[in-house]
Formats: sequence, C-alpha cells, structure tokens
Amino acid sequence: MKQKSAEDLKGSLLNKGITLTPLLKSINELKEAAIKIGDERKALERNKGWASMWKNDRQKVRKLNDRLMMAERAFTDREGLAGRSWYKHLIYAPAKHNDYGSKAFPGIDDAIENAKSIDTADSWHSVQHEIWRVSRAITQASLFLNGELT
Repeated sequence: MKQKSAEDLKGSLLNKGITLTPLLKSINELKEAAIKIGDERKALERNKGWASMWKNDRQKVRKLNDRLMMAERAFTDREGLAGRSWYKHLIYAPAKHNDYGSKAFPGIDDAIENAKSIDTADSWHSVQHEIWRVSRAITQASLFLNGELT
C-alpha cells in the first residue's frame, strides 16, 4: 500500500482540521495482513512443493486465493469516485487534476483539490469523509486477508 502517498497528503492538509490517522492505521494493518498471508503461502509451498500443493491441498489453496480475491474487491466501491462514478477503485484510478496517469487515493486527491478551490469548512469535511471511506476499504481488505471475513 502507498504509505508514502498517505504521508504526502499531510502537506495539503496542514491547519485544516483533517486527520490521516485512520488511513495510516489501516495501511499498517494491511501491511501486517499481507505479511501474514504471504507467510501462509510460503508455508504451503514449503510443505508440499508448488505442484503437489495444488493436487493435495486444493481446499487450502482455494481458501487462500479467495481471501486474496476478496481483498482486492474490498478496494472497490459500488458508488465509485465522487463525480467519476465509473471509476470504482478507491486506491488507484486515473488522475483527474493532472496528466501523469494513475493516482493513489484518487477520491482523497479529488476532494483536496475541490476543497482548495472552494475553501469552506464543508469542503474540507468532504476530504475527511474520503479519508474515512478509503480507510474502511483498506481495513476490510485486511480482514479478508486475515480470514476474518468470508
């Protein structure tokens, strides 16, 4: 996950009453869950070897793959990005405000750019809302990776 991207947001949010704590916490939880599931995969490979693992432990492999698949799906939202509802991924999407390709946390970035142009308390509240929205998605991905959601 883009912890550096989250840290980079701090400069845009100074003195605006916005906290990145939930985002940074969820990223750390995801990092721990990713390490854990990576260790599980390595243990399966070590014990059986990759080829025989597929033959002998299909159920374990399937559960592991399902957790990975559901974690990736957790990063999407049915409603999509505000003003760009066709983009469903909350972590990566094409940048709206520059031509440099993909942007990490595009909904947060869009909300910041909007808040800068309007600069009202409500516009900055929408930034905090997007931070919470992305944090929830990352936390849910962590729960899937840990096998706590099915």
